[in-house]
Amino acid sequence: MAHEERRTMSQKAEANLDNLSNEHESTLQQLADANREIEELKLQIAWLERSYE
Repeated sequence: MAHEERRTMSQKAEANLDNLSNEHESTLQQLADANREIEELKLQIAWLERSYE
């Protein structure tokens, strides 16, 4: 019985780690997307500033 409980706990721990890993990857992807959008907006601002010069 103790072996079953340890195996179940181990499986739950692995599932939790997988979930954290997926969340981490998702967060990193969101950060990369946001950085790309920021760079695009900076370029748009630069073009707008040029038209006023």
